[in-house]
Amino acid sequence: MYTYTKDVLSNKLRVIYLEMPHIHSVALSAYVGVGSRYEEEKKLGISHLLEHMLFRGTKRFKNSFELLQSIDNIGGESDAYTSPEYSAVTIQVHNKYIERGLILLGDIVLGGNFRPDDIAMEKRIIQEEMKQFVDVKGDYVCIDDMSFCLMWKEGKAATPLFGDEKTIEALTAGDLRAHYKKFFVPENIVLCISGNFKKKEVVHYIEDIFGDVKGKFSAQKPPLKVVQTEPKHLFKKSPSQTTSFKLCHKAYPYKHKNVLSMLVIADALGGGIGSRLLLNLREKLGLVYEIACYPTMFSDVGSIDIYTSTKKENFEKTVHAVMEEIQHLYRNGISSQELKRTEERVFSQTQLIMDSPTAMAHWFGVEELLITPQTPDTPEKQAQKIHNIKPEDVRHAISEIFIPEKRNLIVVGPYNMQNKKRAVALLK
Repeated sequence: MYTYTKDVLSNKLRVIYLEMPHIHSVALSAYVGVGSRYEEEKKLGISHLLEHMLFRGTKRFKNSFELLQSIDNIGGESDAYTSPEYSAVTIQVHNKYIERGLILLGDIVLGGNFRPDDIAMEKRIIQEEMKQFVDVKGDYVCIDDMSFCLMWKEGKAATPLFGDEKTIEALTAGDLRAHYKKFFVPENIVLCISGNFKKKEVVHYIEDIFGDVKGKFSAQKPPLKVVQTEPKHLFKKSPSQTTSFKLCHKAYPYKHKNVLSMLVIADALGGGIGSRLLLNLREKLGLVYEIACYPTMFSDVGSIDIYTSTKKENFEKTVHAVMEEIQHLYRNGISSQELKRTEERVFSQTQLIMDSPTAMAHWFGVEELLITPQTPDTPEKQAQKIHNIKPEDVRHAISEIFIPEKRNLIVVGPYNMQNKKRAVALLK
């Protein structure tokens, strides 16, 4: 098991301690409320570039080589990523190196080196990173960005959330400093220490490293466009062996009262090897190799997303088969036997979070940053709640979610106009 405690430093920086004495490692994570949702169109990608720049040299290390070698020298691992609503930095170390790990985390989060040569280098690296989402014609084809923009943003539905070559190249050291100063302030940062340690032995390190951080948070997260009155679609032709598509239904945000029903529905449709979509589209019809259904959740919006790819000639059949499963779910709901089986899967997956210090840090860190609950919704509490879901709860969620005016289809790859016309008709 684990012990949860939360402290708030005098500068309003929040620290969550998750003591897990049965393991060897410690995950040291910082969650910062900054991402593409806070960015102007002309500066899209600045949060992602800033995340990269955190590793480019700190007050203690003059360059990324020294920093990364210092992490490597203690057998540690580092990770960082940027999502639309927050950015995260994690260092995982053996528990005997927790002091060193905290110093390194502080160096990264509180560094703020924006030398022109380093900025130029990271811009080149990001350009390479972005190429994985560019087809041979040079078009941006990241289906996740396209689905986010189609559902939630005004303007162009194919806007890269992490910017494009033009926006990234235009960013300056002054832009980065201003962005860093605006968002990397105590009340917008949550630290999570998760693993084998004793709180009483590390609190003074936290205070020494992060206690003097200053600044006041004043940024506002622009609201997303949530009103939709009819199905929407976005088709992007791209030379490929397969046609990929996402079918997204607007659903519930993170920590909504119906979110557990949403998890059960997503798992029943396409979460496990015995789920409806996998059994029908792969095992019975042989249309796809992989197909998945999963929830996507933010602090204020959410969706249930189905993703798969298939060869061009099977595209229309695959969309039709997916829509048949959705219509069957809408008409008939989930049987008591299927609900019991799905509940057990979701229950087990939720409990397995408690086996991983990084998963635990993510659970509590993101919840604290985005929701700031009076009392945290722990994995074990949520696991128990799953067994209290009633069939009528699931039926109600299905009736709210799987309706045409909450439906969005994003297609990337080869298709013809007849394919497109008939696929769009199915959405209604």
